[in-house]
Parts: sequence; C-alpha cells; structure tokens
Amino acid sequence: MPPTSLPKKNQEGFIIIAAVMMLALLTIIAVSALNTSTTEVKIATNELLYEKTFYAAEAGLQHLKQLLRSQVAKYQAVNPVSGTVPNWNFALQGAQDTTGDGNGDFEGAVEWINREIDGITVKVSVWNNADSGNYETDTDGLIYARAAATGPRGSACSIEILLKSTMSGFTIRDYSAQQGAGAGKNYISDDVRAMTSFDDQLTLAH
Repeated sequence: MPPTSLPKKNQEGFIIIAAVMMLALLTIIAVSALNTSTTEVKIATNELLYEKTFYAAEAGLQHLKQLLRSQVAKYQAVNPVSGTVPNWNFALQGAQDTTGDGNGDFEGAVEWINREIDGITVKVSVWNNADSGNYETDTDGLIYARAAATGPRGSACSIEILLKSTMSGFTIRDYSAQQGAGAGKNYISDDVRAMTSFDDQLTLAH
C-alpha cells in the first residue's frame, strides 16, 4: 500500500496558523512588558513627587522655626527671667474660633507661610493647643504647626508638629567698684586702686 501524506495545501495552512499564534503570543508578551514598564515609571514618578512635597513641607517648617525664633526673642525680651515660660500670643494673632468651643484648631489657624518652591505650593499654619487659654491666648508655651505641600499630579504631603518654647536669662551685673582699698577687694565691690582723677589718661592721650 503506498504511503499517505498530507496535501501540500493543508501543510501551508497549518504553518500560517502556527505563525499567527506565535505572533499573538509575542504581542501579548510585548503589551504586558510595556504595561509593566509604564506602571513602574508611574510609581517612580509618584515617589519622586512625594519626596519633593515631603522635603518642601519640611523646609516650610524649618523656615517657620527661624521666623518664630526671632519673634520670640523680640516679644519676650522684656522678661528674660530664667525659668519663665514664654507664650506664643504673638504667633496666634488673627486666629479664629471656627468650632465655637474657645479652643484652637487647624481650621482657624494663622497662616505664616504661603509660597511656591520649585513648582510646589507650601502653606504653614499655627494654632493653639488645648490649654487653659483659648484659640489666641497661649498659657503653656505649646502650639501646633502644620506644613501642607501640594505639587503636580495631585501629589501632597503634610507634616504636623508641636512646638515648645523655653527661655533662660541671667542678670547683667555692671562694674560696681567704688573708691576705697583694702584686703579682699574685687571688681564687684571696692576697687583696690581707686581712680580719683583722669589726669594721667588725658596726659598720655596728648
């Protein structure tokens, strides 16, 4: 009996089907790889934007600290007694009581900084914590501060901290030496060699 074989036409059809299936498989792999690559790029971009907003918010808080540090020295200089708790009343000027409970809250906070840093908007606000005062009167030297940063593609980051201020001082003693000499004299009591005239100094000056 003579050997049988597939017709040539049927063999060509099988090859075409196999080629189409292989091409479809390669297409699926390529599309999947492209989707994975695109997703990874988006994740990396989002992480970069988050980091930028985070560092912008941190920079806003550091700027606020510098501003408040100089203002604390200015407003509390009248009472530099050691152990005195300085207040933040100057920083709370303009605060509002949005909840009606007499306490400070973020909604009624005072905005100290509002600026753009490298395409990112940074807003830094302060409000009073719940102490024996109210939303604009600080009694314990503590206030809240929040930096909110917003950037492209909806990226955002906010950092909230509690600020505490302390101040120490000392009494300034003038040179109080008086005329007179004797054992045990020093610069804060009687002078050992009292100066009664400036004639010698004037003579040397000429």
